Amino acid sequence: MNSIVNFNNAPDLGGFGEADFDTISCPTEYMFKDDFYFTGKHAIVRTDTGEILGHHGSRYQKICQKHAMNTAEKMFIKSDLRTLGMTRSISCSHNGSNTFAKYTFPEHKYTSPDGDISTLQAIVTTSFNSTFPFMIAFGDNLNACNNGNVWLTGAVAMFKGRHTTGLDITSGAKAVGNALQVAQENHELFQQMYETPVTEDVVFKTYAEASGATNQVNEVKKDMGNVHWRTIVSNLPRQNQNLNYMIRKSKDYGDRMGKNQWAVYNTLTDWSTHAPATTEKSGRNIAAIRVKRSAKVREVVNSVLLAA
Repeated sequence: MNSIVNFNNAPDLGGFGEADFDTISCPTEYMFKDDFYFTGKHAIVRTDTGEILGHHGSRYQKICQKHAMNTAEKMFIKSDLRTLGMTRSISCSHNGSNTFAKYTFPEHKYTSPDGDISTLQAIVTTSFNSTFPFMIAFGDNLNACNNGNVWLTGAVAMFKGRHTTGLDITSGAKAVGNALQVAQENHELFQQMYETPVTEDVVFKTYAEASGATNQVNEVKKDMGNVHWRTIVSNLPRQNQNLNYMIRKSKDYGDRMGKNQWAVYNTLTDWSTHAPATTEKSGRNIAAIRVKRSAKVREVVNSVLLAA
């Protein structure tokens, strides 16, 4: 369950939810011919469950997930962001190896091209297994559909650093303060996308690339020639759950917003925000999957949709 913290009512920032655990660093060893030898590596171990969350060299100074969040919060408060009423939700994946903290800034709101209101958000990532760096990335959240808008221009992250205890809060505060300018640039681009029509071929190509179905689609085209995308989908060697999700949602957004780039983009952010994992096993790590999907949305929109 996510932990929601209102900064006005909880100035001590308590309630780390899934991330409320501690770790220790233990040297690792192996046995050979009845003797033990040190590997030179250390394991990061949860003190509550005994699970190994990652490995690192002997000189590595790990930064725990709670310290990472506290550091990010100090950067926010020291920056130009208006933090009144700021909230935080926390989720983890891979038994706690990866932690994701989403911050919402209700004092910063924007109007989307179709009239919805969005609120500035930041996601802080950190991990013990080197999957995610300590990173602060911004976007915004649409009120009506609760989709997370993925920013398409500017730096992917306002701040990115190694997992060490010496993170520079002052430079981080200056970096995250740039988010307001980047937000303005992205919302100007969103307006352009709303005014830009798009063909069915481009829409399908965008969804195929985002869902990882491009190679299968090209194989069907090679065998069947230039046929309608519905024929291609029905003849795929195996159905792609993510592609099918996008196709279903695309009609809803197209009917509501028009046949434009903005509707395609909203379909993609619906998928990255709300689509379930494709297997029960991967569902346990849905928090990590959604972060990776957001990165895919940014990549595909820039390389396929906007480039068409």
